[in-house]
Amino acid sequence: TNTSSGYVLAEVPIRFSPPPLARFWGLVAVGSNIYNIGSRSNYEAYSSTVSVLDCRTHTWQEGPSLSVKLTSISASVLDEKIYVAGLCKDGDSVDKNSLQVLDTKTQTWDLDPPPPPEHITQSEFCPSRSACVDGKFHVVTSEKKMVAYDAKEGKRWSLGGAGMGRYMRSDSYCEIENVLYSVSNGGFRWYDTEGSLWRDLKGLVGLPEFPPGAPIRLAGYGGKMAVLWEDKFVYEDAHGFRSRTIVWCAEISIERRRESCEIWGNVDWFDRVLQVPLVNDLVK
Repeated sequence: TNTSSGYVLAEVPIRFSPPPLARFWGLVAVGSNIYNIGSRSNYEAYSSTVSVLDCRTHTWQEGPSLSVKLTSISASVLDEKIYVAGLCKDGDSVDKNSLQVLDTKTQTWDLDPPPPPEHITQSEFCPSRSACVDGKFHVVTSEKKMVAYDAKEGKRWSLGGAGMGRYMRSDSYCEIENVLYSVSNGGFRWYDTEGSLWRDLKGLVGLPEFPPGAPIRLAGYGGKMAVLWEDKFVYEDAHGFRSRTIVWCAEISIERRRESCEIWGNVDWFDRVLQVPLVNDLVK
């Protein structure tokens, strides 16, 4: 539309520099805190560092370190606990799967979560992708299988939903009110845990097409879906041609129609909300 929504992204001043290399797979929010799990420099393959951004004071601080250094980390939240899957060193050169759980209320790590048995995973947590759905912590393995950890039912591992990891290969997925959503090649989908298959998200009338190859990020937003994506543009000023990046945002209301096993999305609004330099990284 030609009418602005009136929404913009506001820059938040951070009192201390953020930790290096914040990545999609290691960033999770619990309450007013954003946890950066396993932040590391370009020269480190393994890390135990945990940094916490307090969104009330806009201040980074150190969190409780992982009990062992991990690589190929993926973190998800369930009942105010952060579940972290990854690989740790087992000897000099062998990696093994690892699970660590942080209780954000007590700020302590569970020292006794069982690693997944080999007959369940049969492959490594690499590259690790995870989501918490139906009260379980689901992890995608290197063989694109899904395994699930149930902390309430005796801390057991089992095979997850068939094909669940198919649309979790990029950073364009999120969980909203116990439903996993993903966008790939411009198509929105949700995972039906009862039918063990991905279904198309219906509706979305008025949502513009995404630029080819543009990074797209999804987030739960009060029961709605927030969609953010980038677009590049070139302009000319007195110094010649310049390039900039525009960040767009859409807010989508979600309606679940259980009788027809469908989920519909209604585009409440979309607009450009931020202009940034050409070189940047839309993380999460």
